[in-house]
Amino acid sequence: MGFCAEPFKGTVFSGIGEGGFYVSIYSKGFRHTLGITPYPGTLNVRVDGSQVDRLKKCLNEVGGVRVDPPPLPDAKLAPVLVYPARIGHVDAFIVKPQITVYKDDVVEFISEVYIRGALKLQDGDKVEFEVLPWREERPRKL
Repeated sequence: MGFCAEPFKGTVFSGIGEGGFYVSIYSKGFRHTLGITPYPGTLNVRVDGSQVDRLKKCLNEVGGVRVDPPPLPDAKLAPVLVYPARIGHVDAFIVKPQITVYKDDVVEFISEVYIRGALKLQDGDKVEFEVLPWREERPRKL
């Protein structure tokens, strides 16, 4: 995993406040596909600009698992790609929504725990994270 060998660095920031809403909507899909019940929110990290291309290559190398949105009338929802990760000592997943307001320098994390609390993070804190290989055969929808 050449592109993923070194950890990535970034800065924690507060998003637009919709992560909890969307994690709740996709929660059943995350449970079914990943086997976790995620905390209803995301941790947002802006990666250092020099790492954006390496991060894209790393995610492509690892390969994301697609989680489809539930059918909701009149809702404009799209699939989310999910990648295994670790931030600090917390096992997590990177979520890359196919519809997002963020650019490629923003990474959103979900986990079974409240990551910000578990790592005592505040906006502006510097963090390191790893993109991990899938531990087993990649999860897939049944």
